[in-house]
Amino acid sequence: MIRLFPEGRSRALSATALAAAAFSAMMALKAARDLFTLLDVFSTPAFFLALARSTVPAQMPPLAAMLTYNIRSVFVLALIFWLSAGVLALGVWLRRDWARRGAVWMLYLLAAAALLLLIFPWLVVPRPLFYEGVSVAPEFNAAVKTAAFLARALSFLLGSLCLWWALALDRGRLRREFGPGGL
Repeated sequence: MIRLFPEGRSRALSATALAAAAFSAMMALKAARDLFTLLDVFSTPAFFLALARSTVPAQMPPLAAMLTYNIRSVFVLALIFWLSAGVLALGVWLRRDWARRGAVWMLYLLAAAALLLLIFPWLVVPRPLFYEGVSVAPEFNAAVKTAAFLARALSFLLGSLCLWWALALDRGRLRREFGPGGL
């Protein structure tokens, strides 16, 4: 019988791994539903007619533009990401070394992405609109500056959390709980 919190193992790691597995499973189901909805929408000719008449914002953030042009791939990659996160979380809960290494890599990559967003929030948030040093749309500029601040704050907090867990699994005392055999 497998116990949720095995004796002699970190309860915090077990609880976090189970919570991450449950959250990843929920997000994978949502990603699959969204992917099927998107594919259903893409199959209608009305979508392409509406898309042909749409306009793109003047200074669209680069990451948003890339995601817009590759929307199907983004939805597929989101599904793969959440499925992978769920499998790795279950493997960490079972104390498998392959899962620990995979989770460490995933957490390091998420921390690096958060650092990139912390340094360059304009990858996902539009830049304020100025013309020759004069604000063109003050309300828009205020909203954009607030969004950039929130993006930086969230990326700092979530990136720090990902880095902390990656270091704990990679170099901390939690690493000793993992072995080739696991539980």
